[in-house]
Amino acid sequence: MNRITKRTGSALLVVALVAGLGAALAASAQPFGPGGPGGPGGQAGPFLRALRGGLATVDLSDEQKDKIRGILEAKKEAGAALAQKLRTDGKVLRDLANAATPDPTAVGKAFLTLKEDREAAKRMAEGVLADVKAVLTAEQATKLDGYLAALKQMRRGRAGRG
Repeated sequence: MNRITKRTGSALLVVALVAGLGAALAASAQPFGPGGPGGPGGQAGPFLRALRGGLATVDLSDEQKDKIRGILEAKKEAGAALAQKLRTDGKVLRDLANAATPDPTAVGKAFLTLKEDREAAKRMAEGVLADVKAVLTAEQATKLDGYLAALKQMRRGRAGRG
C-alpha cells in the first residue's frame, strides 16, 4: 500500500467515523455501552469504538448524552459530504497515478486537492471532539483525553510491526 492510499484511507476513516458516530448516537436512546452506539448489530469503526469507549469511562449524565447526540447529528450531513468528496478525489488521484502515462501536473494537483480534503477532515474531527469535550466536566474531559492518548500510543506501537 503506498503513502497516498494510506493517507486517503485515513482521512476517509476519520470523516466516515465522525458521520457514523453521529448517526449511531442519534439513533441510540440507550446508554453508551454494549447495546449503545455501534454496539451489537451496529458498524463501529476504530474512531467510533475509541470515542464510545472513552465516553463510557466518564459516566455521562442523560443530559450530556443528549447534547453529544445533538452535536454529532448536526455534523452528520457535512461529514457525509466530506467523506464523499474524499472518496471521489481519492479515486481521481488513483486513476491519474495508475494511468499508462501519468501526467505529473495532473497527479500533483489531484494530490494537493486530496491533501486539502484530509486537512478539512482532520479539522472537522478536531472540531467535533472539541464540541463534545465542551459538554464534559473538566474531570471527564481529562479522563477522555487520557483514554484517547493511550489508544493512540497503542496504535503507534502496532504501526511499527508491519
